[in-house]
Amino acid sequence: MDNLEEVDKFLDSYNLPKLSQEETDNLNRPITRKEIETTIKNIPKNKTPGPDVFPGEFYKTFREDLISVLFKLFQKIREDGTLPNTFCKANIALIPKPDKDSMKKENYRPISLMNIDAKVLNKILATQIQQYTKKIIHYDQVAFIPGTQGWFSIHKSINMIHHINKLRNKNHVIISIDAEKAFDKIQQPFMIKTLKKMGIEGNYLNIIKAIYGKPTANIILNGQKLSANP
Repeated sequence: MDNLEEVDKFLDSYNLPKLSQEETDNLNRPITRKEIETTIKNIPKNKTPGPDVFPGEFYKTFREDLISVLFKLFQKIREDGTLPNTFCKANIALIPKPDKDSMKKENYRPISLMNIDAKVLNKILATQIQQYTKKIIHYDQVAFIPGTQGWFSIHKSINMIHHINKLRNKNHVIISIDAEKAFDKIQQPFMIKTLKKMGIEGNYLNIIKAIYGKPTANIILNGQKLSANP
């Protein structure tokens, strides 16, 4: 779907769920100090830092001072709809999968290491939208939905099988589809247009656009940082 007009035509053919104006306004409200404080408190410890080398422990130790700094910064981001360049940078490191042959490239898992301030903003945005995920995402999807687990789908499949066994016409089939590396392969313009179709717009959507607008990453190979790539 390289043609954005085709994307619009495709989305218009579906009656997607949509947030109310009140819900959209709630997403577009300014980020609060409390949200920043809660997010910093929940930063996991002993994690590798991003390009600026400030770990989560630094943010926890100087939380009171950093809350005011981040509060002003996030206000500026909301007003301008743009991000500092450091928010768009990451280091990519390869982690070997346990008990796999380390001589094969497919047995390595890449992880992106971002700066903590960028992760704090991303976490707040994710938490804000999570309160509406069950409204805009079909109830059959359990992956990545807070409060749901994979066994929900297994239980539903078992019930369907028992139901089919009671029918005279047993010509049915259950299909399991896995979208491999779905997040890596999705086209960002399609994602942005889908969010807008669901009523997500304004400052909130502008920040999402900025996050995906110009990301760059340096690959860490044998302890050396390679040139940045988009």
